[in-house]
Amino acid sequence: MDLKILNWDWNQESYPASSDFWVLIFFAPFFLILRIILDRSIYERAARRVVFPRGSSADSNHRRKKIVKFKESVWKCLCSFSIETLALYVTYKEPWFKDTRCFWLGPGDQIWPDQKIKLKMKGLYMFVGGLNVYSLFALFFWETRRSDFKVMIVHHIVTSFLIILSYVFSFARIGSVILALHEISDVFLEIGKMCKYSGLEAMTSLSFILFLLSWTALRLIYYPLWILWSTSYESIKVKLEWDKKHTMETGLPLTVYYVFNTLLWCLQILHIYWWVLICRVLISQIRSKGKIDKDVRSDTEGEDDEHQD
Repeated sequence: MDLKILNWDWNQESYPASSDFWVLIFFAPFFLILRIILDRSIYERAARRVVFPRGSSADSNHRRKKIVKFKESVWKCLCSFSIETLALYVTYKEPWFKDTRCFWLGPGDQIWPDQKIKLKMKGLYMFVGGLNVYSLFALFFWETRRSDFKVMIVHHIVTSFLIILSYVFSFARIGSVILALHEISDVFLEIGKMCKYSGLEAMTSLSFILFLLSWTALRLIYYPLWILWSTSYESIKVKLEWDKKHTMETGLPLTVYYVFNTLLWCLQILHIYWWVLICRVLISQIRSKGKIDKDVRSDTEGEDDEHQD
């Protein structure tokens, strides 16, 4: 096996297998080590200079909390941007990026669940899976604990099952598009947080507007009307049409169908929950004449913060 990554054929197709997840053994600790290195070598210095420039006055406890939150936002922004970039690279030129029927059909005579995926798709899944394992660890043992801690646990559990099931049961095409839809909102969110901690109110407001627009368009409109519609209805329709045309019955794995769609709808419920919190921030912003004064999420010690997905 050629160990030089650049020499690999990333367009080579093969069937997904549960044994592929052994790669997570390397990815999960990789993110932990990378976070520690960046946190101590770059993020700490940047936070001290940006959040509290020389000459700023603030008590040490307040300074420490704000620096910690700034570093968390920088890290999350990097992760979300990386996932968004990789997801677009993997999916943008694929037919299913624009045509949901291609989730289930093609290329050639392939029909779900008998579909191969490219090596770069496998790489995306292992990257996101490893990051999700690390994020669950960080949620419990590292990051600031906020008021929606239990909701975040539910979110990570749902996404973990979706990553595993969508890979093993050949829903990877759908999963990759969902990743491309979701992460851009988080990029705007974390940029807004960093601006808020730095006292840049105008940039904070602009980032929040972009965050709100992208969240509404991608998670509350595109996700249910295209993705959920396709997984809940179009999947059955396509399978029946294909069976009739080829005078054979492939059947639909009903258990997989119901479990996968239940998890996808749970994700939509979380989208709506967080959208309500976003609207509360918007109302607060209007009342304070554009300044994001107080956020709907707070940590356990009463400090202000933003929502997080």
